[in-house]
Amino acid sequence: MKSIRTRLTISLIAPLALVAVLFSIETYYSARKISNKLNDRTLLVASLTILEYVVSSNGTLLADEALETLKETLGDRFFYYVRGPDGAFITGYSQYPVVPDSIELQENVPVFYDATHRGDDVRVVFLKRDLADRELSGITSIFTWQHISQRKSLVYSLFTQSLMRLLLLTLVAGAIVWFAVKSGLRPLAKLQQSIDARSNSALNPIMQTVPAELRGIVRSMNSLLERVARSKKNRERFIGDAAHQLRNPFAAITVQAQASLENGSQQEMSAGLNQILEVSNKSSDMINQMLSGISAHALDAEHDTEFNLNKLIRSRASELAPLAFDKNQEIASNGLDNTLRFRGNKVLLGEAITNLIHNAIQHNACDTTITVNLYVSEKDQLINVSVADEGAVFSEEQFSDLTQPFRTGSASHGNSGLGLSIAKDIARMHQGNLTSVAADNGKVIVIQLPLARVVS
Repeated sequence: MKSIRTRLTISLIAPLALVAVLFSIETYYSARKISNKLNDRTLLVASLTILEYVVSSNGTLLADEALETLKETLGDRFFYYVRGPDGAFITGYSQYPVVPDSIELQENVPVFYDATHRGDDVRVVFLKRDLADRELSGITSIFTWQHISQRKSLVYSLFTQSLMRLLLLTLVAGAIVWFAVKSGLRPLAKLQQSIDARSNSALNPIMQTVPAELRGIVRSMNSLLERVARSKKNRERFIGDAAHQLRNPFAAITVQAQASLENGSQQEMSAGLNQILEVSNKSSDMINQMLSGISAHALDAEHDTEFNLNKLIRSRASELAPLAFDKNQEIASNGLDNTLRFRGNKVLLGEAITNLIHNAIQHNACDTTITVNLYVSEKDQLINVSVADEGAVFSEEQFSDLTQPFRTGSASHGNSGLGLSIAKDIARMHQGNLTSVAADNGKVIVIQLPLARVVS
């Protein structure tokens, strides 16, 4: 269902309607039971009255006045059959309804049963009495029966009245529930109006007072607005920094191209083209890293996959081995032989690891060793992917500054200043962090990832 109001109304009315139906069924059977009980008592009284009249009149038929009185009392047409001590017919109608085989007739015990008489449904009462009258002495039996149409009408009348009351009660309850739900959902409509009235740039928290049931939604929405505002701020800062960083290379390319064209000599043009190519390559690397940084902010958990983290680290280290070989550097590894199944963004984690190894190669002298390590800390519930080198140690303030976009430090070697920033963003995207600690002969930069992401 699209409407919460309709869903709530049906959820409340449906059980009430079911209860009404059950009550209606119970009312029908109760009305039938009461009607049968009352009519059976009246029929028994009529039977005793007839028997008394027969005894007092020596077996003659009831007078018309008596018949009319009993008919008014019973409320429907009735019949009787009186049988004497010797089984002979005394008075009444010539034939009585057949007694079912399951009915046992007892003396001085009225027996009621349902039967048919000339094609009509009737209710019968049988009464056997031992009479000691001068004219009529011995066991005398009387069958008295009446059509049941009147009692059926009474049952249906009681049932219909009860059903109408229950139906009216259900309709009234439905209307009350409908308006109560509508009133209860009014704060939700006001919240929607408040959100609709906001401009596209309004990312401040929602401060509207809402019922307790909506506070969780408002809290989640405010958290989302806070993340969007933070993302927007980071994006605007990133775009501003990127524009500033890209302006200088392209300006340098323009100046160098103009200078080469003005000089005109083949040697000067060749040197100018080489410089333009160098600046273009650096700009291309910067743009690629900027795109990686944007991906780190844009991708979410839907892009996570399961992969072998050890194998990913080994492959990225192998890809950068030729670059380290050119500087006579050695890339060593530790803890990468086992298989650790991890759930995350394989592409971005690979980019973060590549950035750390690439930075270590660029910012370390020749004939040094770079160690790539993976170890699990059960105590801290962390997976630590570390890159150790023999370069300068960073203070906490320095490392915090270097993990900001476009911060390159004092010896940048033409670096874009995005490697550590991207690695930090990727680590945080995986609920982790990027840290730097001092070592015996250098420093260690560590990507900390939650152990909970390990797939068993």
